[in-house]
Amino acid sequence: MSADAAGAARGDEAAGTGDAGEAPAPRPRVAYFGRPGTFSHEVASRRFGASADLTPRRTISEVFDAVAGGAATYGIVPIENAVGGPIYDTVDQLIRREGTGAALVVCEELSLHVTLSLLGRPGAAPKRIYSHFVPLKHCGDWLRANYPDAQILEAESTAEAVERAAQDGEAWAIGNKGAAAIYGLEILVPKLGVKGENITRFFIVGRAAEPPPSGGRTLLLFGLDHRPGALVAALSALGRHHINLTRIVSRALPDSPEEYLFLVECEGSTEEPAFRDALAQLEQHATGVRSLGSFRVSQKYE
Repeated sequence: MSADAAGAARGDEAAGTGDAGEAPAPRPRVAYFGRPGTFSHEVASRRFGASADLTPRRTISEVFDAVAGGAATYGIVPIENAVGGPIYDTVDQLIRREGTGAALVVCEELSLHVTLSLLGRPGAAPKRIYSHFVPLKHCGDWLRANYPDAQILEAESTAEAVERAAQDGEAWAIGNKGAAAIYGLEILVPKLGVKGENITRFFIVGRAAEPPPSGGRTLLLFGLDHRPGALVAALSALGRHHINLTRIVSRALPDSPEEYLFLVECEGSTEEPAFRDALAQLEQHATGVRSLGSFRVSQKYE
């Protein structure tokens, strides 16, 4: 992010103060996916604190619309969960908007160690349990073992799941324990047992590319000809320049399902000579190579 916005987001005294005659930097407006009480809301609150105006959006596409249309300075959207895999709504928004007037770039990557809690009202076993599909993937076996008679229902977000449980006296929800106080429920099981670390990664997206950080990452988008070895040749062009890949996602073209676009996250930035050389070689093996932003990777929130 720009120095002013980043400083304001962290409460940096130097940001937005300037000389006595200068106007303070405007407060960032940050749109996030979901409702108050979601994990996206938690990440937005911990990253920006009280020095930004946080506004919820019902869908990931609405977050992108808010930023592209100028209603928000930045947007926070999930990009990957350790168990659930890529968040394809975010992937598709990044891909479909590229080359249009509504295209956005990645400014920063954040991650959150997610703790899932069972929320509800104590008493009889629930007839319904709500959650977002990703927590349900994490906890499905546990739910079926402990509440075999409960109907498992999917919600658009964990906060919506908690809200439904609050309105339904026979329902519980799996979500962020911080949502319990918001919706008047109790924390029945503070930490559900799931296998492995439950890490969700988030992108902060903005309208304009910002100065690439040292030691950051870059998100690339490109297509390939439909022929044997095309992907190997493309990735080898990066490997020959010692570019380390940290994420790769493929999506079929809607009008040509045998052809794919690839979203590749890798270490390095477009300001580094070796990285630019690698991109030049990649362009010999791939089509439509473009950067969706060079960005820094911030700390993991526990």
